[in-house]
Amino acid sequence: GVVFRELLERELPELSWRELFRTLRLMELAGEVVAGRFFEGVPGLQFATHEAVRRLAAGLPEDRIWWLNAVDPASPCGLGLELWRDLLPKRLPGNHLVLHGRRLVVVSERRGGVLRILVEPDHPRLPDYLRFLEVLVTRSVHPENHLIVERVNGGPASSSPFRPTLAARFHVTRAGAALRLDRAY
Repeated sequence: GVVFRELLERELPELSWRELFRTLRLMELAGEVVAGRFFEGVPGLQFATHEAVRRLAAGLPEDRIWWLNAVDPASPCGLGLELWRDLLPKRLPGNHLVLHGRRLVVVSERRGGVLRILVEPDHPRLPDYLRFLEVLVTRSVHPENHLIVERVNGGPASSSPFRPTLAARFHVTRAGAALRLDRAY
């Protein structure tokens, strides 16, 4: 529901922002979209549908957990926003974000190979935050055979304090300093 130059350029490089901008301005005059600044840190004008403006005004439910692939159009990865600048992974298909409301809680790179978990190991919602890994190995379309977690918060996964939480969701075996996560039956 929201479009701006930086988003369009990474999604549809064959479209000219200049041409689309004229169309969006006409749509704004017709009342089909609203122009404004909806996201901080994004230079230039942004355009949103009326439904998107209503959702943004209402805010994200603070109790909801969101999983995003880094290449999802809603993902902030690759936009160069100040928010979480040093935490966001590259805009690649194997990278994921987990948010609890507006709070970033997990960053996953390389299909779970590198995890940054931004909560304590005893956080009560941690199993929910890591459920996206379970989905990667249990989804009906192109499931992963297993996941290899090499690093957690910069250290070896095999000695991570998060290992017990992973072991509760997966069949975990040690693979050197890494952990192999297989579907638990």
